[in-house]
Amino acid sequence: MNRYLNYIVFAVLLIGLVACGDDSTGPDPGDAPEFPQVQNEKAEPDFSFFEDNQPQKVKGKVLAATNNYYEARNVALANQYTFAFANIYSGFLMAGSDESADFEDGMWIWEYTYSYENETVSIKVTAEEVSNGYQWAMFWSYDDGETSFEDYKMMEGIVSEDGSSGEWSFNTLNPDTDEEVLAYTSNWEVFSDTEKNMTAKLYDDTGSVNMTADYEEDQPEYYMTFTYPNDPDIVLFWNTDTKEGYYDEGGDRKCWDQNFEDVPCS
Repeated sequence: MNRYLNYIVFAVLLIGLVACGDDSTGPDPGDAPEFPQVQNEKAEPDFSFFEDNQPQKVKGKVLAATNNYYEARNVALANQYTFAFANIYSGFLMAGSDESADFEDGMWIWEYTYSYENETVSIKVTAEEVSNGYQWAMFWSYDDGETSFEDYKMMEGIVSEDGSSGEWSFNTLNPDTDEEVLAYTSNWEVFSDTEKNMTAKLYDDTGSVNMTADYEEDQPEYYMTFTYPNDPDIVLFWNTDTKEGYYDEGGDRKCWDQNFEDVPCS
């Protein structure tokens, strides 16, 4: 098996073991910070409007057109993973949540291993206090005699103490150069129970942005915007009180009314 395939197989094996759980840990308060949520629950986009509404309206013998709503619905639900990509890394971080930390040179350090079948990776997590929270980083080291890397920075970010705001960067490892390549970033800010923003970016293997996904919630109004380097932007808008909204691709706006039926945009 060539070197590139070794990296892929190893990553798949580890990701296959990521478990769901409470993103918290139990060190004594004042000793070390609690591990943060990789995907903050309060900042997650709310897709329930599209999940709960699948209209089939009939007027007489004619099926009312709901194409505009369904175009928006398909785009929104297809991008749930875009906003939740960070969850892939959660299991690797939380595997060390019960480990004790050492404090060295102003930084908290956790060291532990993560194993699956015959593969084991050594993980180091660091946390350094900054003005608005903690700066976090996760490093991997691995050596099976054929493939090896040391202190590969898997992820890093800054999270506020209450978790209401933060940013993460996630890397992949280029097997040809042994260099970290940016794969995904996310940042969020929760203002209240009814207002929050989140932005996620996906990168190609050269580190260039493939897509930017923006989410804005100010209930009852919601926006999602998807920006691409070579394709038209897509904007979704919906109002959970009136049920109205639109799908906009490159300025071509298509609207629906309170019954999810296609209507001219005013």
